Amino acid sequence: MKKKKVTVVLSLGAAALLLIGGISVYAHQTSDSGESETVYKETTAEYGTLTVGITESGSVTIGSISQDMDEDISTSSNSGSSQTSGTQTTGTSTNNSSVVLEVEEVYVSVGQQVKAGDALLKLTDESIEKYRKKLKEAVTEASADYNSAALSSAKEKVSANYSYNLSVAEGSVAQEEYEATISELQDAVDEAQEAVDESQALLTYYQEMIDSGMDLSESLADEQENYDKLYNKLKAAKSAYTTKSVEAEKKYKEAMLSYENADSQYSADVTGVDVSVDTAQDTLTDAKEALSEFEIFVGDGTIYSDYDGMIMSVGYEAGDDLSTSTSIVTFADTDAVTMTVSVSEEDISEIAIGDEVMIELNAYEDQTFSGEVESIDTSVSSGSSTVSYNVTVKINGDVDGIYTDMTGNVTFIEKQVADVVYVSNKAIINEGTASYVKVKDSDGTIEKKEVTTGFSDGVNVEITEGLSEGETVLIESQVTGE
Repeated sequence: MKKKKVTVVLSLGAAALLLIGGISVYAHQTSDSGESETVYKETTAEYGTLTVGITESGSVTIGSISQDMDEDISTSSNSGSSQTSGTQTTGTSTNNSSVVLEVEEVYVSVGQQVKAGDALLKLTDESIEKYRKKLKEAVTEASADYNSAALSSAKEKVSANYSYNLSVAEGSVAQEEYEATISELQDAVDEAQEAVDESQALLTYYQEMIDSGMDLSESLADEQENYDKLYNKLKAAKSAYTTKSVEAEKKYKEAMLSYENADSQYSADVTGVDVSVDTAQDTLTDAKEALSEFEIFVGDGTIYSDYDGMIMSVGYEAGDDLSTSTSIVTFADTDAVTMTVSVSEEDISEIAIGDEVMIELNAYEDQTFSGEVESIDTSVSSGSSTVSYNVTVKINGDVDGIYTDMTGNVTFIEKQVADVVYVSNKAIINEGTASYVKVKDSDGTIEKKEVTTGFSDGVNVEITEGLSEGETVLIESQVTGE
C-alpha cells in the first residue's frame, strides 16, 4: 500500500503549522544560508508480514489446456491450421477426405470467460449424418473382416488338428510298421533263397543220376531253366530288401519326428491364426468405440466446453472442417500460472523445489501472492557474463486478473514473521540501548515513545512493544538550506 507522505519542519522561533493540501506540514526556523533544517515525513505503523530472502524479477507465463476432436473418432487424417496462443486462428476448409465434420457456427471468441457446459460451436446436420454413416460402414466392414478371420481360423485349426492327430497316429505305429516291412522283405529273401537251394539240390541229383547211366538230361535242362528263374528272383528280393528297408527307415524316422514335434507344430499352426483373429477383433472394437464416442462427441450437434476458464484461442470459424490436428479452443490453465526468474550461482544452493516464495506483481502494488518452487533448470542460462540458473515458481491461490507477461518480483523466503506491527527502519531513533519513535497524535502533538524492536527485513522493522497499528510515525531527516 502506498504511504501518505506528510513533511513537517520545526522552527525554534515562531512555531507555525501549515497544512498544504492536507498532505504536507512544514515548521521551520529562520537561519542563515547553508544551515540545515530538520524535516519530518509522516508514515504509518503497519500490521502484516516481514520477509527476508532472495528477490529476483521475472514475468508471468500461463499454461494452456486444449479441447480437441478425439482422434479415436477420426475416419481419416484431416488437416487443420496451427494455432497461436492468445489469438484467433482458423481451421481449413480444404481436406483430402470427403467425409468431414463442418462447423456451422462458432459461439465463443478469444478472451471470453466460459463455464464447463457452455456452447462452443455447432456442427452442420448434413456433415454429422455423413460422418455417422462412414463410421457405421467401418463397423460393418470390420465385422465382416472379423467373421472372415474367425472362419479362416476355424478351418486352419481343423487342418492343424487333423495334422496333429495324423502325426500322433502314424508315430504310434511307426515302429511296428517298420519292423513289419523289414520282416516281409527278409521273408521274401529267405523264401527265394530256400527255392534256389532246393533247385540247386535237384540239379545235383539229376547230374548224379545221369553220371550213373540214367537218361535224365531233359529233366536236368528243365530244372536248370527253373534254377535260373529262382536265382533271378532271389537277386530281386535281395535288391528289394536293400532299397525298401532304407525307404522304410526314412518313413519311420519322419513319422517319429512328426510325432515328437506334434505339439509344437500344432501351436505354430494355430498361433498365426489367433493373431489374425485378435487383430480383426481389435479393429472391430475400435470401430464400435469410435462410433460410440462420436455419438457422445456430437450429441445434439453442439460442442460444449469441458472446462471453466478464459479462452486463449479459437481454432475454427463457420465453414471450416473439424480436424484432429487443430484444437477446438484453448483455455488458460489456472493451475499452471508461473514466473521464471534468473538466480545467481551464489544463491541457487539456497533454493530447493517445494520452497515457499512470495510474489509481488507490478500491476498490483498492494497485493502479494504465495507460491512455491516448481522446477530448477540445472543448465546455465545464456545471455549474461555471470553464471545464473532459471527457477520456475508456481503462483498459488486466486490468479484471476493475472495475465501473461505481467512483471514482478519473486522472493525466495529465508525468514518471515507474520502478524506483526512494523514501521520503517528510518523512523527508529537509537539512544544508547533504547529505541524511540516520534508519534504524531491526532491533534498534531508530537510525542517521543520508547519502543522494543524485533525482526527487520532491511527496510522495515518489527515493533513488539510501544506502538500500535495505524499510529502516525515521523521519519526525521536533515535538509541543508540555501
